[in-house]
Amino acid sequence: MASKKGMAIASLVLRLFTILFAAGCIVVLILDKAPNGGDSNVTFRDVIGYKYVFATAAVAAAYCLLLLPLTMYRACTGKKLVRGPFLPALHFYGDKVVAFVLASGVGAGFLDTADLKVAYGDFLELFGEDFKDTPLEGFFNKGYVATALLAGAFLCMAILSIFSFPRRLSTDATNKGFFFR
Repeated sequence: MASKKGMAIASLVLRLFTILFAAGCIVVLILDKAPNGGDSNVTFRDVIGYKYVFATAAVAAAYCLLLLPLTMYRACTGKKLVRGPFLPALHFYGDKVVAFVLASGVGAGFLDTADLKVAYGDFLELFGEDFKDTPLEGFFNKGYVATALLAGAFLCMAILSIFSFPRRLSTDATNKGFFFR
């Protein structure tokens, strides 16, 4: 079995990577713009799926930033800062919830991008235009990049949710499990 300090360091590294991937997703979405004829630009605020991707990345980054000091303390000292059952439960359930939120954001981002590319391509085809010649092609490709970064955050959080499983479940012979107490 892996040492407690090694698991704490792995948790710290995965939390940092989750923050970096989520922050990268947010930066790509904020910088993603395409001219929309005239003076206006199409941004992530104009696509509902990208708003959701942005929100899920912000939630994941905030959650990991909230738990980062506790994880850093445990990785450096090998001891828990907060004693009792609250913190392991927060890590376990919080990591699971954030991982599922990230997974839904990844699905929304990829499917919305694919659907909008097909819809705009079909619309432009009616007028004899090619979608690849428009600035919207680059806009949607950057949407794919942002969603791929969110997928990296999801992967780190999913692995982290496995590491955050409480170790002290049932060690004595009298306790038969959760349902048979």
